[in-house]
Amino acid sequence: MSRALVIGQGAAGLFASALLAEKGWQVTLAGRGAPAAAMSTGCLRSPPGNWRGTLLDILNRAGLHSAAGRRVGVSNLGTLFECALAPDICTWEEGNGPKGLSVIGVEGHPSLRPCLADAMLERQGVRSEHLHLPWKVPPDVPLASRFLDEGAWEVLARSMKEAREETVLLPSLFPLSDLHRVHWLEGHSGRKVLEAITPLGIPGQRFLEVLAGHAMKAGVSMRPGTRLVSLEMEGDRFRGAMLTGGLETRRLEADMLVLATGGALPDGMAISGRGLADPLTTFQVSTAGGPLQGGYAHRGRRLLLPSGREAANVFGAGDCLARSDRGYGGGLSEALNDAWAAVQAMEGP
Repeated sequence: MSRALVIGQGAAGLFASALLAEKGWQVTLAGRGAPAAAMSTGCLRSPPGNWRGTLLDILNRAGLHSAAGRRVGVSNLGTLFECALAPDICTWEEGNGPKGLSVIGVEGHPSLRPCLADAMLERQGVRSEHLHLPWKVPPDVPLASRFLDEGAWEVLARSMKEAREETVLLPSLFPLSDLHRVHWLEGHSGRKVLEAITPLGIPGQRFLEVLAGHAMKAGVSMRPGTRLVSLEMEGDRFRGAMLTGGLETRRLEADMLVLATGGALPDGMAISGRGLADPLTTFQVSTAGGPLQGGYAHRGRRLLLPSGREAANVFGAGDCLARSDRGYGGGLSEALNDAWAAVQAMEGP
């Protein structure tokens, strides 16, 4: 059985690990820090590639029912949000949206400001109204913390029942373990739930939780909180790695290595002056186009050595790769596409 070591617990690392494990590889996934995907909206802005069906199957089997195509939702600021793949609870098919929206939230809380969202929707031609939940929640406290008992959900259901519109825009309140609350609210209120598309919160974390659960079910050995210290190379070939976590440091051998460590994060690229550098001092880094486009130089996701030669068995995926066309909002799609392409390259023609 071929062995793969994947470094990085974000979307690229989790997706690559699961794909390899399902193909019969023995996979170890290590990493630490807060992946960028956890801070995302959990929606793909760019159209998915050949992996579209695979990702939809993963999401749907986990209960996060999703769809691809021209999707539209509403952000927590009240702006219309277009994407290419997203959960059903926060988007609709373009041209098939609700006739109007009732916005419900806690006034002054950044999760969803009802007055602001209502005004923004009206400005964009969407009929709307706003209602306030009867609480005061400090802006630095997650609103979901208010929903730890049944009473809070019952208050929300009653507020939804009073809404004028058939569809109610709610803050992001539904981690994977609470997705059943969506159907409960709809059944008790007679209204349809639309979750506001929200970065830096539950949606991105929920997306990663789905990928992590799938990777574990596929047989991936997970080592969270583990940092890559150094690599053992023999010419252009990777042989092993030193990993440290807690009080333990150990060496792992593998036949292939995938670096999905992200940008300038705890396990990502190092900062050198105003540019980027390889913290492993092993691979070539490109900063063509500027630091935001910088990362590991590669050919077909195969990393390049300082000599310009390709590493025989080291691949990259996600934000750690140099990308001249890196743009706003496309990171999640790019990470998943890189993971898919790296696995295809590892499997060979």
